[in-house]
Amino acid sequence: MAFLAIPIPVNTTYTAQQLSLLQNAAYTFSLFSTIFSIGSITIGLLNTRTYRGASSFKEIADFLQGAHHRRYGFRPLAIVYALPTALLVWAVLSSAVAIALYCLIATSSVSRVAVLALGALLIGCTLVIVWYFWQRESGWGDDVEGVSPKRRVRLRIADWFWDVTHISKH
Repeated sequence: MAFLAIPIPVNTTYTAQQLSLLQNAAYTFSLFSTIFSIGSITIGLLNTRTYRGASSFKEIADFLQGAHHRRYGFRPLAIVYALPTALLVWAVLSSAVAIALYCLIATSSVSRVAVLALGALLIGCTLVIVWYFWQRESGWGDDVEGVSPKRRVRLRIADWFWDVTHISKH
């Protein structure tokens, strides 16, 4: 929310149209971050208040029986429980984008390149981590033994990449 009060720098290399576009994008992502944060806090507090009361096994069993949907199972309950965390993740991502956009507006060319390089590095690391856990946890393509030959090779590569013991042996 504080980004809305920060004035735009006067001496920039952008045209007025580019500057307006970047400023509007930074403000929009800042507002998204605020909305996601408020949603996360609100839904988290409502979940805490609503689902905190069950203390005996009978009450918990009755609650789970009532929460089970005949077609979707426990998925709606899982969504309700996961929503505060998901909104918080979106709030952090929106805030990071707003900060990055403001850094692109308010800094020199060297700082812009540094911000873009750091952003590319973070996105690359995130993609590697997501790929690793996706390969590790997904059961798609399993053979009778539980792992397909193609996936077995990918897991060996991923295990080697994350295993630091091969570095310390040399």
